[in-house]
Amino acid sequence: MQQFNATRGEDTPDEVWLLEHEAVYTFGIKTSKDDIPENTALPLIKSDRGGEITFHAPGQLVVYPLLDLKRRSMKAREFIHSFQEAILNSLSHYHSNLKINNSDPGIYIDNKKLVSFGFKITKQGTYHGASINVSMDLAPWKNITICGNYKTEVIDLQSLGCNAPLSNIKHSINKILSDKFE
Repeated sequence: MQQFNATRGEDTPDEVWLLEHEAVYTFGIKTSKDDIPENTALPLIKSDRGGEITFHAPGQLVVYPLLDLKRRSMKAREFIHSFQEAILNSLSHYHSNLKINNSDPGIYIDNKKLVSFGFKITKQGTYHGASINVSMDLAPWKNITICGNYKTEVIDLQSLGCNAPLSNIKHSINKILSDKFE
């Protein structure tokens, strides 16, 4: 992502990357050293994104928007709001009662976090983005202070009774983001 933005030219088209990571903890620039697990078999990767420590693994859809906000005449807050709303609108097809929480950035249901957000915005463009818990092993979340909040619990769509394959959710998100940021 960094290389993509660093080598971006005036005519470089924007991209949205949708993928799954192998099991890994990543921590952002605001992460307290006390929130980083000491004894874990999983890799720990320092990231330059906003946000604190989080977990990625198969069964979680990660969405990385690589957009040139200057070319779009879009301010950072406008982009973040639009991106979060697009993710919420897409996921609302799979489950109702989802809500965006701006004080603990993410999408929640019944005070459980379904989607985490963490961005990096530079002069060259945006990167990092969202991670959506679709059907994953939730146990490793118990080893961290989720996004710096001791009270935060996570959930995935499968635990909510949604058995839509990750590929369907990926297609839905790709379509909404393409329409929103065309």
